Amino acid sequence: MARGRIKEITEDPDHSIASRIRQAMTNGGIRSVAELGRRLDLPRQTVHRWLNGDTKNMTHTNLYKLADVLQVRARWLVLGDSVTDHVDWADGDIRGLVQVFQTLPASAREQWMAIGRTLQNMPAVANTDAAVEQLMSGAI
Repeated sequence: MARGRIKEITEDPDHSIASRIRQAMTNGGIRSVAELGRRLDLPRQTVHRWLNGDTKNMTHTNLYKLADVLQVRARWLVLGDSVTDHVDWADGDIRGLVQVFQTLPASAREQWMAIGRTLQNMPAVANTDAAVEQLMSGAI
């Protein structure tokens, strides 16, 4: 093993980034390496290397582009975890929000949608904590 490099564990190929990329491609209806490369605006050879397990030179930018195109979380691609109750609010985790929404009873969904519509109509506020407090207190 080269000095300074972390060797990927390869005993279980189902727990690799490559297998998760393949799984997401299948789930997303992406049929070929070339198609994924086109969607990413990257050479198909780059995508082919990833699918063969060579991800050591994958940039963060390409990881996030890949996650966006495959409509999965970058964290899932890298770690394979399936934490469904954690929503990464900082990254604008739309899938996570949808998963949370789907677990709510119908009445709570209606409330959440009403809150969302209210937030969409709010003017930009410098202090978002104050805006949330106003919304929760019914002042808005």
